[in-house]
Amino acid sequence: MKNFILIILVSLIAGCAANIKQSVKTSNMQQGAIPNSISVAISSSNSISKSRDLTKSITELNTLITTDYKGNLIPSNSSNQADLSVEITIEHFRYVSGFGRFMAGVMVGDAELMLNVKLVDLSTNQIVSESQLDTRSEFSEGIFGATTSRQLEAMSKKIVDIINSSAKNS
Repeated sequence: MKNFILIILVSLIAGCAANIKQSVKTSNMQQGAIPNSISVAISSSNSISKSRDLTKSITELNTLITTDYKGNLIPSNSSNQADLSVEITIEHFRYVSGFGRFMAGVMVGDAELMLNVKLVDLSTNQIVSESQLDTRSEFSEGIFGATTSRQLEAMSKKIVDIINSSAKNS
């Protein structure tokens, strides 16, 4: 009985990781020099209504990417010119907090996040790679379903993987 309670407690705290579906729209990766610096710009589609949760999530995603990426990232509004631009557009967004998921379970609804990630070589202004990343929690996951913060963590890791694979191939 003690082990059962411990397993339930760990499951409630840990929850489920977000599953990401990736569809690659464009991939024009060529052999060349590894970019010295990369700029990241995150925005939301005009079809998404602006909210405090959206603004907070954009900031959190930017922080996570900056933390996860081990190369030279420069702010997109910086006067320094980057070699590669990562343009992230939030196409679909539905915020679900961890507290809401824990207290209301599936009744709080599904956390949804869809991003369009475009890598642009700034010296040629050509798209190096474009992918669409989509993740959503499932009804069957109940209180263990992914929350927006878990989705942002998973998306950050996937975006860094895309940047790294592009840097290896560019």
